[in-house]
Amino acid sequence: MTHITVLSIGGSDSGGGAGIQADVKTFAALDVHGTTAITAITAQNTLGVSQVFPLDPGQVQSQLEAVLEDFEIAFAKTGMLYSPEIVSLVADVLRRWKVGLVLDPVMAAEAGGLLLGSRARDPLVRELIPLAAVVTPNIFEARALTGLPVRDREGAVEAGKKIVEMGAQAAVVTGGHLDMTDVLVTADQVHLLPGRREAGGNHGVGCTYSAALTAYLARGLPMVEAAGKAQQFAAMAVARSRPAGRGVHPVNQTGSLQDQAMRFSALCSLDQGLTALLDEPDFWEFIPEVGSNLAMAVPGAAGPEDVAAVEGRLVRAGRRVHQSGCLRFGASNHMARAVLAAMKFDPRVRAAMNLRHSQEMLNAAQELGLSMASFDRRDEPEGEETMSWGVAKAAEETGFVPEIVWDGGGLGKEPMIRLLGIDALTVAALAVRIVRFCKKGDRKI
Repeated sequence: MTHITVLSIGGSDSGGGAGIQADVKTFAALDVHGTTAITAITAQNTLGVSQVFPLDPGQVQSQLEAVLEDFEIAFAKTGMLYSPEIVSLVADVLRRWKVGLVLDPVMAAEAGGLLLGSRARDPLVRELIPLAAVVTPNIFEARALTGLPVRDREGAVEAGKKIVEMGAQAAVVTGGHLDMTDVLVTADQVHLLPGRREAGGNHGVGCTYSAALTAYLARGLPMVEAAGKAQQFAAMAVARSRPAGRGVHPVNQTGSLQDQAMRFSALCSLDQGLTALLDEPDFWEFIPEVGSNLAMAVPGAAGPEDVAAVEGRLVRAGRRVHQSGCLRFGASNHMARAVLAAMKFDPRVRAAMNLRHSQEMLNAAQELGLSMASFDRRDEPEGEETMSWGVAKAAEETGFVPEIVWDGGGLGKEPMIRLLGIDALTVAALAVRIVRFCKKGDRKI
């Protein structure tokens, strides 16, 4: 069985943020093989398009035939077509080969610059739209295609309906320039796909969305599900964009893969750290009455949902430690607050755990040369969370995030020692050092 293969027909972005380059990166991230037919070469960067060099239609045709004669194309997408001659050529080839089409009617670059000649609009409407499984205009492209004023969601619905009347099976009027709600219109239904505006660069987001939609359709997803997943993929690409160039930063198509990899890495570090702790025979003596937990955040964590920990904590069961639940992101708001507070001062410090408080343990930590700071719960401002406030106060007073932050407790609050470090395994190793140092010579703890 051959691997799912798709085709992108469009322009080359020398800045690497949009066009064919964005499509190929998207295809790779979504595990489909991407083939290409370049229609034009642009002199382009994050500041705009300075020149366009359209290829001869014969050169475009040679690329298309080379791809279609060898590969079984599950779906094709078009981006920048530029000239009426290229539009007509592409329509003729796709009609003959009967390839499913995602038509992205690219007219201008996100960074600025015209990408579709004025004479190309009519043949695009007349010849390509009737071949399209779906057309994906933004509101400006929808206006140009339909002549309708698209100023709100209702206008997007009407434009989508008119594009379907032109012959397309479906239209998605993307909502990035409105309220972030994509409007999917088919012959008999309208689907609203609400999204969220992400902070980040958006150069290439339109190409990335349509390429993701192409990949999901090629993988056999129904149109509504494919459109929703493509929207999520594009949003993640914006959220994970990188500060490359001096203009509109390019989206990062591997953002979702990086997010998955970072989460997997955090879980692996937690698993290794817990193994080290549970293998330590005397660790049970260091568990607080409220239980202990080991937590680790992904880089750039925004909230507890980005911090993994043990569900239900580590608890003492006789002379051993019991892990109450699985490792899960969002499992411990309590420890997550400590980690997130530390990360505000030093993004490298992404892990924490709590241990039973004793003066002997603090003495051991001091003898081991560990950095320490403390806070007094009586100084905690009303309405503050102890973990967030305490770690922040300790970091403010020391000028850095110490390895140990402790407090002497309060009314109904158990005294506690907290360990902080770059990852869960490092924090667990620190705990094991303290345990072994305290137990050496049967030190009282």
